[in-house]
Amino acid sequence: MKKKLKLKNHFNPEVKSVQLGEQSPHNEQRFAFNFSFVTSNRKYNFSGKHFDKSIKNKLVEKMIRLSNDDLVTVLGWPKESGVENLPDHAVRLAVNAEFVTSGRAAACLAGMWIFRLAKSSRVVGKIKGTTFYVLAIDTTFDLYQHS
Repeated sequence: MKKKLKLKNHFNPEVKSVQLGEQSPHNEQRFAFNFSFVTSNRKYNFSGKHFDKSIKNKLVEKMIRLSNDDLVTVLGWPKESGVENLPDHAVRLAVNAEFVTSGRAAACLAGMWIFRLAKSSRVVGKIKGTTFYVLAIDTTFDLYQHS
């Protein structure tokens, strides 16, 4: 038995009905976010006291913004509103070992990718295709040298 699920788009209040089990309409050229390989270091994951309601709200807002335009457009935005790329060696982060052994790390674009959550923190990750793998949330600004 198939069920119907009603989805409400934040930017378009029109309710759409999608049949469960069917592919929902989406743009395959937009960012999707994966949190499976966030570091176990409490200073940079979701467990530490630094990851408060304000940071959570900013993270969700930024993910919505980054996934509203196609990847090529987002990569062309200035680093303050889009993403920036740094060499792997410039970011002092012990990447989740499972991320590396799964082969995902090798399949990603070169370097670490960062997006800003206003002036409160930075999200550090890797990009494979249109998937942004979130690896750390830097609220102390000590994972890399800021310019």
